[in-house]
Amino acid sequence: MNILLNAVPLKNLMTGISRYVRNLYQHMETMPGASVYYFGGRLCRKEMPEKIRSDSWVKNTSFLWKLPWPLALSLQSAGWLRYERSLRLCAQQNRFDVYHETAFTPSAIKAIPQVLTIYDLSLLKFKNMHPKERVRFYDIFLKRRLKYAGHIITISDFVRSEVCSELDFPSEKVTAIPLAPDPFFSPREIQNAREVVKKMGLPEEFLLFVGTLEPRKNLPLLITAAAACGSKIPIVLVGWDGWGKDAWKDIARGKGLENRIFTTGYIDEEALASLYSAAQAFVFPSFYEGFGLPVLEAMACGCPVICSNTSSLPEVAGKAAVFIDPFEPKSLAIAIDKIVENPRLREDIVQKGFEQVSHFSWEKTAEQTLEVFCSVAGRQ
Repeated sequence: MNILLNAVPLKNLMTGISRYVRNLYQHMETMPGASVYYFGGRLCRKEMPEKIRSDSWVKNTSFLWKLPWPLALSLQSAGWLRYERSLRLCAQQNRFDVYHETAFTPSAIKAIPQVLTIYDLSLLKFKNMHPKERVRFYDIFLKRRLKYAGHIITISDFVRSEVCSELDFPSEKVTAIPLAPDPFFSPREIQNAREVVKKMGLPEEFLLFVGTLEPRKNLPLLITAAAACGSKIPIVLVGWDGWGKDAWKDIARGKGLENRIFTTGYIDEEALASLYSAAQAFVFPSFYEGFGLPVLEAMACGCPVICSNTSSLPEVAGKAAVFIDPFEPKSLAIAIDKIVENPRLREDIVQKGFEQVSHFSWEKTAEQTLEVFCSVAGRQ
């Protein structure tokens, strides 16, 4: 089974999509009969690309998002068309059994059976929460390219049901295959974790949020809830500045919470694992998630989880989280106080989290993905 992969996401920060692709193919490479070829837009290699420097990526991406949206859309569209031309040339020169598209839209290629991974439909359902050029790119290319997809993989049953209904794609050609936390995430010795926290200039006790600081993550609710909490615990926001208005910053200033809100930007995995291990709770009030991988990462590190009761999050968190209404700050404030003030409840949620995480593994994800590839390629 010769697998051609869109490896461009591996050139991005180790966040959702890039983490999915890297973990999936690290395990895919170990499976008998699977031979992976990484296509980065120009060259096709047998070696997985190395992780990139976060500072240079953030700088370049931030610059592109400052461009007028019509210009950004033109550059993005031209870049995608060049990618497709190079992909077709690569397919002509080599023999592959299946092509795995990991970007936002299928590629215009007929020479190889194509499997597309769809992570969520937020660009379709929450257009006002994304950069305008990204929404327009998605609208233009997804509709025109969907016919090239022989099969779609989704990362949750929730997204699978949305794909079948919203995109009118045949249900028998859509398979839900869940993600898993990176094996790197596990509880750190608490004293070592606290040393990391101290070196970062963060308070000893804190609530933790992890994710791109963008509108869909619902940070205004988190800040409003923090102001209403009796515990007055600080909040640490981990993630690079995304897009959209920083409404949460205005709310924090208006409620006098500047000294209780700490931002770290993008941090490395060891520091992140330490913060998960040291936090009083991980809070994830997102409006919409295709999976919500940080939920499992927190659980794997022994951090109790508070998350929204919407989209895929109940499916991922199971019975191992405290669920809140993402439109009700009071709901979150009550949940935070319960976790912070009740050590027994906190420990109970931690243990349930360990049990929930045990149901997910990248080995299972890779095996199920390879089964889809074999079926699409007619190898079963």
